[in-house]
Amino acid sequence: MLTKDLIRCRIERGRLKPQFVPVDDPEALALAGDLLEPYRLPDGPRRCDIDEMTDPICKGARDVIFAKGLKKILDDQADFAAGDDYDYPAARRRLFAHAAQLLRSPERLTEDEYRRRLALVAAGEPLLTEERLYADLPENERLRAFRNLTARQLLERYNCGLVQGLLLRASAMEIGVDARDASKLRRLFKYLKFFRLLCRLYGDVAATDDTAAAGADALLQVRIEGPASIVTESKRYGLQLACFFPAVCALARWRLRADVEWKGRTRELVLDESSGLVNHYHNFTAYVPDEIKLFHRHFADTVSAWTIVTHTPFLAGPGNELIFPDLSFANSDGELMHLELFHRWHAGPLRERLDFLRRQPTLPLLLGVDRSLCRKSSALETELTTDPAFVDRVFLFRDYPTVERTRKCLEKALARKG
Repeated sequence: MLTKDLIRCRIERGRLKPQFVPVDDPEALALAGDLLEPYRLPDGPRRCDIDEMTDPICKGARDVIFAKGLKKILDDQADFAAGDDYDYPAARRRLFAHAAQLLRSPERLTEDEYRRRLALVAAGEPLLTEERLYADLPENERLRAFRNLTARQLLERYNCGLVQGLLLRASAMEIGVDARDASKLRRLFKYLKFFRLLCRLYGDVAATDDTAAAGADALLQVRIEGPASIVTESKRYGLQLACFFPAVCALARWRLRADVEWKGRTRELVLDESSGLVNHYHNFTAYVPDEIKLFHRHFADTVSAWTIVTHTPFLAGPGNELIFPDLSFANSDGELMHLELFHRWHAGPLRERLDFLRRQPTLPLLLGVDRSLCRKSSALETELTTDPAFVDRVFLFRDYPTVERTRKCLEKALARKG
């Protein structure tokens, strides 16, 4: 995504107006095509070779900031790596140490003799040829993989990147999403969960059902806390919020409003589907974190009494709030249990959910709580592990739950219900 210096954005009547580029503009398409060519070269060009070819293209563009922004998007699509595991720093130290000995030698060596003797040492380092002396440095890394794009797709990514760059500085974001397409709506909330974002959902739980939503015309309201409102790890959280945003663009109808810290003031960003932004997360499974894939696989292999339900429902929460669990489980008797996870920046919502859970002793909802939240409050861990309202419905985890802890909590909750 784009860094602050590459974001083209105006301020109109106190609102931020990203300067989107028309994706069918011939000049922009030509510039995008020219910048793409170096990344498509065979045999893995070096990073410095790509920079050497793209630098004059960027500097010669009518809008240099725009061109550099396209280049940044392309670099994000590229995977660079050193050519091998050879210890170049150690080899250089040995070569330079011998060169220093030769220079301090009382012999009066000619330049040719000096080079000949140094070459004898270098011969013992077969990968340390003159042209590969600094092969391990970033500028000499070679392109190993490139997620190829068309020129139009690059412009689409650029437009989306403008918004993502702004959202890195948001203090709050509100999204209105169409409830009529229940499958896309659930997919959107799975993205929210996978990126561990702090959100609240408001609306009618009936409107999220496929049949009930068929004739509905309501927008569900989603409020997502922004990185500027998070006390710790705000940069990491901001990155996750920005990575989540393209999933919103997959919906037919949506409206976004965000408060963004921009040039020393809080500005409002308002967008909807008319912006023409495109979701590039075409293959949903490709964006499922490895920890979640491993959990699903390990659960299926080791737990016979329960299965993970793919169709996770919305649950009615306090007031007009909806709860979308991270995971849902069913056993052979048709018993259904849901699991909601609270990560390191979810302290406020956790307190509210615990109070709600206490008032709803029969609700089939379990909570998984990251231990980092307990480190901030020792009283919280005592409450979760000793309070009768929670001992059978809440468990602790580090970073992501284990299958065994989840299974034990499912069994205890079911035994309590029986």
